[in-house]
Amino acid sequence: MPQVHGKRMIDRRRVTAGTAALAASLAAPRLARAETAAEFYRGKTVRILVGSPPGGGYDIYARLVTPALAAKLGATVLVENKDGNGGLAALATLLVRPADGLTIMNGSAEAAIISQMLARPGAIWDVTKLNWLAKMASAPKLWFVGKDARYQSIAAALQADPLTWSATGPADDISDVQATISYVLGLKSKIVAGYRGSGDMSLAVIRNEVDCGLLSADSALPHIGEIKPLAAFGAKRWSHLPEVPTLSEAAALPADKTWIVTLPEQIGEAQRAMVAAPDVPADRVDYLRGVFAEVLTDPAVLEEGAKTNREIDYMSGADLQRLVGDLMRAAGPRLPEFHKIVLDTYF
Repeated sequence: MPQVHGKRMIDRRRVTAGTAALAASLAAPRLARAETAAEFYRGKTVRILVGSPPGGGYDIYARLVTPALAAKLGATVLVENKDGNGGLAALATLLVRPADGLTIMNGSAEAAIISQMLARPGAIWDVTKLNWLAKMASAPKLWFVGKDARYQSIAAALQADPLTWSATGPADDISDVQATISYVLGLKSKIVAGYRGSGDMSLAVIRNEVDCGLLSADSALPHIGEIKPLAAFGAKRWSHLPEVPTLSEAAALPADKTWIVTLPEQIGEAQRAMVAAPDVPADRVDYLRGVFAEVLTDPAVLEEGAKTNREIDYMSGADLQRLVGDLMRAAGPRLPEFHKIVLDTYF
């Protein structure tokens, strides 16, 4: 029964119930726990965008890491091919997907950087604000011709008028190097754009639709029985083709033009990279960077890649983020000249 104290009646049952409710409400915030990034990914579906058709270099590298990535995340990981615009349609797609970290991309950091440098139409991204997760691989570019090509050497190529090349499009990290080689050697080149990816570009050379081609060396290597390498575009020879000279070894480069060789070589250091959109929550970016660090240093993944000469050349996401920022500052006052050479001269 309620007890009377003066004029007030206190119902002990209500006091007890009210106290319990208050205690529960005070305890609730302490019991609520923010979801960790690891918990967020568990059981979800992660998509890796690739800006080229199945079977190309970026596609192969994406599929190489997919099983280990799925195991580490506890998620389903799918590769989604979206070719177009020199591989940059996939990057544009990344930017319109929800910025939740469930869509990432294995793409060409070179193409993204160069397209932004040159202010290409459709280059709506800022590479310094993209979340770089890891560099997967890097290899020099390989300049090659078909086994029965009209021009079998650099000396012969110098006499061609025109010398035709296959590419996907402007500033696709292929045609810009073709333009660079053409400029520094004084070649009368014509770059033929519109090919879908490395496979189509290689076949165009092998079938003599064009005179020569250029690909990342690891993408060109499977065709080595049908092509003849002329030079590697990089600071040093490639270990899998040690007999192939670098461009500077194969031909005399005019001193006043070497800057345009150095700049793409530096940009090429970024090359094949995993990237997430801007505005992905920082804890998820950090988590993905950590997962890629484990995957890309996993001996089983390294061994699997080595079987097909797809070596992993890992760089951490934080280091790659800094490199991309440095590269954007490197071009400096020569950008107008660079723009004219790689976009306006050889198409």
